[in-house]
Amino acid sequence: MIFLIVIFSLLLIFTNIKSIIRLNKSNNYIKNNVQKKGNAINKKIYLIIPVMNEVKNIEKSICYFDKMKSYVNVIYVTTSKEKNKATYYEIKKNIDKYKTTNISLINCPNKFGTMANQLNYASKSLKENDIIGIYNIDSFPPKETFGYVLENLTDDTVLQQVSYFDDERSGILKSCQNWQNRWSLIYEMGKYLSNMDLEFKYTIGHGLFLKKSILDKVGYWSENDINEDNEFGFRLLCNGIKIKPIPYLEKADFAKSLKIYIKQQSTWVNGPLYAFSYNKKNKKNFKNILLSLLNFKAFVSWWLFPLCTILMLIFSLIYNIYFFFIILFLIINYITVINYLSIKVLKKYGYIKKKNTINIINDLLFFIIHSFGAYITLYKLITKKNTIRNKYNTEK
Repeated sequence: MIFLIVIFSLLLIFTNIKSIIRLNKSNNYIKNNVQKKGNAINKKIYLIIPVMNEVKNIEKSICYFDKMKSYVNVIYVTTSKEKNKATYYEIKKNIDKYKTTNISLINCPNKFGTMANQLNYASKSLKENDIIGIYNIDSFPPKETFGYVLENLTDDTVLQQVSYFDDERSGILKSCQNWQNRWSLIYEMGKYLSNMDLEFKYTIGHGLFLKKSILDKVGYWSENDINEDNEFGFRLLCNGIKIKPIPYLEKADFAKSLKIYIKQQSTWVNGPLYAFSYNKKNKKNFKNILLSLLNFKAFVSWWLFPLCTILMLIFSLIYNIYFFFIILFLIINYITVINYLSIKVLKKYGYIKKKNTINIINDLLFFIIHSFGAYITLYKLITKKNTIRNKYNTEK
């Protein structure tokens, strides 16, 4: 048992060091790029925003992108799944109200499916050399994003923007938000900055930019997988397309309750859960199988890491009190301290403006709750209810 406790302690040390290294890389990347002035924009980007049941969020989004007519043309894509077409009519009303010239509206005729159906429907109407950007209704990217994309996007690269969250939250939900900010900087941006070929990187369902020619080359978003963004990232890597970060972060809304947050996790965890099934559409070589394994490892960590931590704390308390305090120290450093350092980075560049307090107890409780979504998904999988039709759409 002591052997397992020692191995677990060494893994925690490694995980802490790796997180600090990635955070430092992200910090330096933002610092070295964010002050650069881009050239004049000579081409517009087509932003696709899929929407469903979003009546109350439409006007704010339209007003935001109406001010960016020099940079983007925005395509809102509704869906026939929304039978009363309330979102469609709300968008149309606001386009007329504000007399926008860079915003259009189309309706995807699908009565089943996910966001992938809407993305594909809109993308297929564009030209080969058009640049596509994907956002959600709660996305508010800074205008500098678009100049950076036009200067750095290539035929064999997609650019992925990560999010930051600065909503008024308290208690355990505040710890959830702090973790999500840290996840953006360390796990997402930190991995995008890596030049290693044998490292899994996924795309996100918003903040993604690519040329339409890449879709023509590797295929469009999967309409048969629960998480189209994770599968799409895997397919890009299999086809030699690089995923690189954008040094400007996108402001997004955070979950309004713990219940919504856990439901979000239960949906997001599907990405790595089905990692090996993505190989059916790609060549089964060493690189792709290893990428699948690394992708699936994220699900295992999501599911078992908190449970293993609790067990090791209990075992170490029984067998060796010194290891109990070592593991406790390392896990507090991994969650609370690195969360704090990540927030400091975001504050330094003006992203986080609200007061941010640190609470170790809430952070430790969050760490346990964070795995609940994985257990929910496993239950749905066992009961054969984990399907696209039952996919949870986040409440905005």
